[in-house]
Amino acid sequence: MQKKNVMEKNIVEVLNVNGKIMEKGLVLNKSYDIFNLNEDVSKYERLAHTKNHFEDPYSFDSYEIEIHGYNIAIESEDGKVDSITCSESCVYNGQELIMMKIEDFLKIIKEVPTDHNIYYLSGSHQNQHVYDFDESGLQVWVWRGKIRTIIIYDTHAYEE
Repeated sequence: MQKKNVMEKNIVEVLNVNGKIMEKGLVLNKSYDIFNLNEDVSKYERLAHTKNHFEDPYSFDSYEIEIHGYNIAIESEDGKVDSITCSESCVYNGQELIMMKIEDFLKIIKEVPTDHNIYYLSGSHQNQHVYDFDESGLQVWVWRGKIRTIIIYDTHAYEE
């Protein structure tokens, strides 16, 4: 029996950021693309962005940044990146998570959600299911069975 040579296509995009080669995508509890949790947010202020400041219920800044053709939102408390929000694209292990069925995501992440709530979003008239994955540092927002938003956070930042 003759063996077939099979070439797998690697769909992980490689980025050249300031001479440093990086893979595009999610690193659990750590980063998304060039954005790193717990890093000084001033590192990213050189990128074109829109900044908003919020006071209620606690004080934080939110940065909307377009990079590689999609938008990323970064929240910062006390000058450090607290969370990274992806609503247009979120690649993990070469797979696009945005618009993925939640059942398929659960097979990939191999973690049971630690919490599940339903929130009504009045602007879009949607009831979205929100799943927390504390081990992976993810909050996943789902509508009609498909992932719409992923928030990446450092679970260790909330431990006391």
